[in-house]
Amino acid sequence: MAVDVAVLLILGIVIVFSCRGGGLKAGHALACAVFGLYLAGTENIGPFVKDATASVAHLLSGLRL
Repeated sequence: MAVDVAVLLILGIVIVFSCRGGGLKAGHALACAVFGLYLAGTENIGPFVKDATASVAHLLSGLRL
């Protein structure tokens, strides 16, 4: 659990500095994806992230463009 929190903190800091530093590049996007996977794997926030993702996907699938 402590390792997950440390990894989340480090990846979160990387994302913040990447966004502030002039845009998101491929390496930054990879860091964001890894951050999301670690965040979804946590016990407290994981179910919320999965439910929110499913809700957004359901909302987007219902849109007619």
